[in-house]
Amino acid sequence: MWVRDKRPIRVLVADHHGIVRAGITAILSAARAGQRYELTEAGTSEEALEKIRSGRYDVVLVRYELAGRGGIKTTELILQRAPDLPVLGLMETADREATERMVAAGARGCILTSIEPDTLGAAIRTVIAGRSFYSNEIALLLLEPGVGPLESRMPRLTEREKEVFRGILKGMRNREIAAQLGIGKRTVDKHRQRLNAKLGVRTAVALVEAGMRLGLLGSDHLRGQPDPR
Repeated sequence: MWVRDKRPIRVLVADHHGIVRAGITAILSAARAGQRYELTEAGTSEEALEKIRSGRYDVVLVRYELAGRGGIKTTELILQRAPDLPVLGLMETADREATERMVAAGARGCILTSIEPDTLGAAIRTVIAGRSFYSNEIALLLLEPGVGPLESRMPRLTEREKEVFRGILKGMRNREIAAQLGIGKRTVDKHRQRLNAKLGVRTAVALVEAGMRLGLLGSDHLRGQPDPR
């Protein structure tokens, strides 16, 4: 559980779209979880790097397509100056290749600019705590086969297990997953048991939490508890 801190979390938002910066600033400024935020904005990579040189921050949100040197190079330069400063990539749409490039540059995860207000706060707190965070849509992409740097984090799941896992993440019951995949409910039950065994968990909620620990899933998957049946 997140313990409220009297000191505001200092956030630098680096995005060349003023409306996105304003939206994030408004969301965090109106946060209802009791945590206060101190927001600073940057519209280009050069401006972001100047802010890093002249100020102190707890987390930086960096747009992948940031004007100037781009999000990849900006992330690398930020971490050269402040190696322990957590960076979250900002993206308009879910993109596995872009996510892998941001993570390779040092980002602790990636989120969509359309992220829900409560989830944005959770994302910030998660990366400050030293863990990874991905928006739902991005997390689901990371379940697809691939050969990028994130692949080594993936548990070795079969294609059918991944299909069942997607259904679980969407809050579907086993019988609904079975109907969608055209297989029997008992078959889904067995796949679910194998998922639990591979991830070392026993319950539906623990299954999702295990994905979070692997850096594959955002905590917004827990907004609605998965049905255990």
